[in-house]
Amino acid sequence: MRVDFTTSGLEPPEKSLTGRAGHAEQTGTGAGTEASSTTGVDQTRFSFDQTRVQSLEAHVLAEPEIREAKVQSLQQAIGNGEYSVPASQVADALVSELGGARG
Repeated sequence: MRVDFTTSGLEPPEKSLTGRAGHAEQTGTGAGTEASSTTGVDQTRFSFDQTRVQSLEAHVLAEPEIREAKVQSLQQAIGNGEYSVPASQVADALVSELGGARG
């Protein structure tokens, strides 16, 4: 399942049916019947509260992109020689960043 964070969700889920669950609801074979649970139809429902979404969006956008206090504390720890990262954690991060690609 792919979640698109670029849209603000102005349409309730009922108007934007996609995938197998949407197909089942459009054909009338699903939506809570016993037959749908035995046929393997996946269904997900999200509550839709546009006011709450807009409030959360405004709160997130009001936060600074860079957390200066966190950056300063890390700079101080590095400067004092108190910050260390285990080699295994660095290796895991590299592998994750490269997608597990092998040379």
